[in-house]
Amino acid sequence: MAIIQEIKDGKFVQDTTEEQKKKKTVNNEMGQEQFLQLLVAQMQYQDPLEPTSNTEWVAQMATFSMVESLNTMQKSMTEQSANGLVGKYVLINTGNGYEKGRVDYVTKKNGETVLSVNDELYTLDKLDTIADEEYYQGSVLANELQQMIKLLPGEENLTVKDEGLLKSAREAYEKMTDSQKLFVEKEDLDKLRTLETKMDALKATHYTGLVRDLPSVSEIEAADEQTLATYSKKLDEISEFYETMTDAQKKNVSEDTANRLSQAKAAVEEASKKFQTDQPSDEEPDVADLLQQILNELKGQKQPDADNTESN
Repeated sequence: MAIIQEIKDGKFVQDTTEEQKKKKTVNNEMGQEQFLQLLVAQMQYQDPLEPTSNTEWVAQMATFSMVESLNTMQKSMTEQSANGLVGKYVLINTGNGYEKGRVDYVTKKNGETVLSVNDELYTLDKLDTIADEEYYQGSVLANELQQMIKLLPGEENLTVKDEGLLKSAREAYEKMTDSQKLFVEKEDLDKLRTLETKMDALKATHYTGLVRDLPSVSEIEAADEQTLATYSKKLDEISEFYETMTDAQKKNVSEDTANRLSQAKAAVEEASKKFQTDQPSDEEPDVADLLQQILNELKGQKQPDADNTESN
């Protein structure tokens, strides 16, 4: 960075106050204003006995014109480059972190070209990175996944009812490509995995509790028909819950729990038999109907003989 030093009467002005000692800094490249200041100072304080020749003045003016043209060209190129950023995904260095998003439009503010990103305006010097579409999509999906994971409860507050949220977050992650998964923060993925492990244990514990609440074999055997129907319905509900469990969750179920459920099922099936009555099959005729049919056929065979006796 270059230091701007005030010139007065052809001499550098020495700073005398604390405020003046705070030098202003500019870019190393000399601007038009600085060039004109030097040119005017040179004309004002040149040696009258040896004035600058016309050729030298022309050369310096040509240099000034060239600087002006280059500045104009640079400004035009900067504006064109900025306009080409519309629709692009960029990272803006805000000084307190990075703002990610698309460039909605380019405009002017206080004579400077600024970019509109996420409804905020940023100067071009804040531009850090320009990304392609895949990078943008990866970042967006990772951000959406992060928001989903933030909605999940902590490990200590997790319940079986939260399983749907966990599944949605996992499905969102699995749909991402390998390159898009790289955008997912490690701490977010670690939280999801931790909650999934906790959910496996919760589901197994809940299932075990359902089985333990089943009546004993002796209670099932002594139950009436209505109570037995209630037990049977409860067994169906436990079976449906088991089907919703993943393989990892099923592995957490103890063998004792599985045996208790099998015994309860067998007891209900056996107890149900005493309330079953033999019902005639639709394919087999009723015995009474069959006997009546045979009797009618016999009567029909004897009817002609009775008619012959009367005629004789």
